[in-house]
Amino acid sequence: MAAEALSVGSLRRRSRAGLSNRQQSMIGVAAVLVFLPLVFRMEPRNFTPFTELAIWRFLGEGVVTVLVVSIVAIVASLPMAAALALGRLSSQRPIRLACTAFVEGIRALPLLLLIFYVFLSLPRDLPAFLSRETIALTAALMVYTAAVNAETLRAGILALDPCQMEGARSLGLGHWGAMRYVVLPQVFRDTLPSLIAQFTTLVKDTSLGSVISMVELVQRGIIIFQGFRNPMETLYIVALLFFFLNFAMEQISISLRPSAAER
Repeated sequence: MAAEALSVGSLRRRSRAGLSNRQQSMIGVAAVLVFLPLVFRMEPRNFTPFTELAIWRFLGEGVVTVLVVSIVAIVASLPMAAALALGRLSSQRPIRLACTAFVEGIRALPLLLLIFYVFLSLPRDLPAFLSRETIALTAALMVYTAAVNAETLRAGILALDPCQMEGARSLGLGHWGAMRYVVLPQVFRDTLPSLIAQFTTLVKDTSLGSVISMVELVQRGIIIFQGFRNPMETLYIVALLFFFLNFAMEQISISLRPSAAER
């Protein structure tokens, strides 16, 4: 009984300490965001354009573009990453070699070049409702993220206790059934922080769409400051928008992480 009370008390203290650390991080981030305009001597009058609704509508369209590209690329990359991770662990040599070559080859390429390759390989006569630039950026981010996360998932599978697979097989599940219902759910749970970190990188990498003339969020900021001659202030606002997008993703990931009791 005393041991149980001690355990509960230690969990509560850890919870309070974690909350305190999180609050400290929030205060630190807020301080940086507040002091950045002072450090870079931004002029208050140069923020005047952002009192206009039309400017925010223009930036909002860029935020929507970032969200659409990011969500599609993230959702599509997860099954691809899992398939590549399982392929690298396959007992079939041709499958293992093909998946290894693909993962290592994509990871060795700069993402910027991959975006160019995909964009230039797309046909020019796409339907009017399909944006060639958006498709190229989404596909490149999907493939690159899948290759990176495939290694994360493969490491998670190798790190999992072999008894999990043995227990699943003893219950009558086949190899793929055990992977689907027992191994992969645990691997996704354990590697979630690393996956989310790569997804936040993906959100920021949408800014590379400007190299193929895509008018995404950063490019919209450039258009604004070219008209109002306020580059520091405009890019600060764009940086804030990216910060809030990634902060929201982090909060979602925290809510999805299992508690110590659930583990």
